[in-house]
Amino acid sequence: MKPVEIVLFGIVVTLAAGLIGYVAWPMARARRLARRERAAKQARPPRLTPAVPGKVCPACHREYEAGLQYCPQDARELIAANDPAARGAVPGTTCPSCRRSFDGLKKFCPFDGEELVPLTLPLGSPAMPPAALAGALGKICPICSRRFESDATFCGRDGSELVSVN
Repeated sequence: MKPVEIVLFGIVVTLAAGLIGYVAWPMARARRLARRERAAKQARPPRLTPAVPGKVCPACHREYEAGLQYCPQDARELIAANDPAARGAVPGTTCPSCRRSFDGLKKFCPFDGEELVPLTLPLGSPAMPPAALAGALGKICPICSRRFESDATFCGRDGSELVSVN
């Protein structure tokens, strides 16, 4: 072998070893970290995670999971369930046609101009269609495509009005 071939062979071997080390090093490091985490979990007792407080609608007082931002029933922005204002709030008014709820100070619906009624009236009035007739298949949000029960009216994620599933 010529000296140039020996030098080139050494360079190729060095580059190959460097490439193998570059690929193998992160895998070995991840294994070591996983072993350390397993040992640390076995050494300490498991901690209980605190319960995440849910959210409540200030108008209809229904409770929802913490991931929602708007009430699926009346499109009001949800507030923390442990907020004292949520429990002490007086139910507002609601529109009989679009079923959105508002503060008690409003007289007319800003969306369709209907006169607002106290929140308790539309929930128990026979004029409202029962949930079984509103769509047995449920409803879906046209924005985020999340599926809801048939008695929901608005998306809890983005507040848009739900449509019935055909």
